[in-house]
Formats: sequence, structure tokens, C-alpha cells
Amino acid sequence: MDATKVEKALTAAGEPGFRLKQALEAVYKGHVSAWAEATTLPAALRERLEREAPVLCLASHRVLVSDDGRAHKAALRLHDGCLVESVLLKPKPVDDWSVCVSTQVGCAMACTFCATGLMGLRRNLTAEEIADQVLFWRGYLKARRLEGRVSNVVYMGMGEPFHNYAAVAASLRDLLSPERLGLSARHVSVSTVGIVPGIERFAEDFPTVNLAVSLHAATDALRERIVPANRAYDTAKLRAALGAYLQKTGRKVFIEYVLLAGENDRLKDAFALAKFIRETGRADL
Repeated sequence: MDATKVEKALTAAGEPGFRLKQALEAVYKGHVSAWAEATTLPAALRERLEREAPVLCLASHRVLVSDDGRAHKAALRLHDGCLVESVLLKPKPVDDWSVCVSTQVGCAMACTFCATGLMGLRRNLTAEEIADQVLFWRGYLKARRLEGRVSNVVYMGMGEPFHNYAAVAASLRDLLSPERLGLSARHVSVSTVGIVPGIERFAEDFPTVNLAVSLHAATDALRERIVPANRAYDTAKLRAALGAYLQKTGRKVFIEYVLLAGENDRLKDAFALAKFIRETGRADL
């Protein structure tokens, strides 16, 4: 939801100032997915907001549910007809749910094992389109009367978050704001393929949000083949950036490593991974 757009619509309608607070509370605390559900607002106003500033800027195209009901994958249609995927997961048998969001339509990183990379990049998502994926799943839980709440968000869907930094940062501020979604920074993670300038900026802007790195290989020869971004930011540059990040934030870094049979799953690859991790934590390197 674009709160600025909502505020403009309310002002144009001549509504008193408290209406904005009512509208935001209906969305962020009441978990409504459409203004028709916001019964604290007058009916005529609800209809106007639905026309001028709808709660969600995306719509469900298709949702697939796992047999055990703990994984829900949605194809979400955007205003221009593009589709992005978002996932709702219940990794543990507790009431907390995790949402995986996309940040781009497609991806320019071209990792050889990734279906999204084969699409190429069509466009960046807006901050509203990113944050609305979380709002979509909160409304989905409510509508289907599924127990629990969204308490974790991971930026690990389609796209490279640090190639859309401004929108990602704005969406993070919405997720973390106590007046909006109010998530804990320690329950939010952003994954990058290793865009060094993005890592450096992220350490400054969001030092308490979790960082994850899609490594998948710890030697340049192999990583350049399966993760082409390594040509711009090789393992030495990435290791130095992560070392600086660790020193600045005092946080852990999640290392993501997809095992590819006969590619990066050999004993020498395991030793290279261990060496990369060990040397990343050394301040003198």
C-alpha cells in the first residue's frame, strides 16, 4: 500500500486528519486486503479509496499449496501484467510464518542453476510492490483462517535486491516501522549474490537486518562459471566486503550454498568453502 497515495485521496475527499490513522490501522493492524473490509471507514469513502488508492497493488494469479499445508507459493500479477512469485512458509510447527519476497521481475545475474536467471531482467519492482507481497500473505492467512502470523521476511525471491537498492530500502523501512508492519529487524533477511557496493551500503543503512550471501562456490574459476557476477566482484573483493561488514555490524552473515552434483560438491570444494569462511572472519585479510 502506498500511504502517500492514500493520504492524497483522503485530502481530495475533504476527510478529516484522523481518517488516515484509521486507514493505516485497518491495513496494518486489521490485516484487510481491500478497503471494503475496513468497516471503520464510511462506505462511500471505502469505495473511493478502492478506486484511487487500493490496499494492494498486486493480485493473486495462482496459489499452490503443499500437501502438508506448510508451503504456499503464489504467482502475483502486477499492474502491467507481469508476474512475480512470492512464498509463504511455516518452517517449524509453530504459529510463526515466513514470507519470501521478490524484488525484480526476472533477474540479470544469470546464475546457471536458477530458473529466474534464465528469464533475464524485465524491470525492478517498486517499494510498494515488494512490501505488498507481505500484506498479501497477511490477508491470505486471515481470509483462510490459518493460525499464526507473519513474523519473518526474507528477500530471497526473484531478482537481486542490491540491483534495486532504493526500492528495497524503502520497503524495508515499511516492514520495520512500528507504525506500519512493525517487524523485528532480526527477523528480516536480505540475500545478495555478492554485489559489493550494496553490501557496503547495507551495512550503513540497515546494520541490524540480516545479510545472506548466495556463494555457491568459493573459488573464482568455478564461481565465475555458475555465478557470473563473480567477474565483477570476485571472491577476494567479496571476502573483504564481508569482513568489513562483520567488523562494522557485529552481526553474522548467512552463507547460501546450493549443492550441484559434479559441480561444487567435491571434497576440494568443501575445503575451499571452509577456507573462504575462515579467512572472511580474519581482520588482517
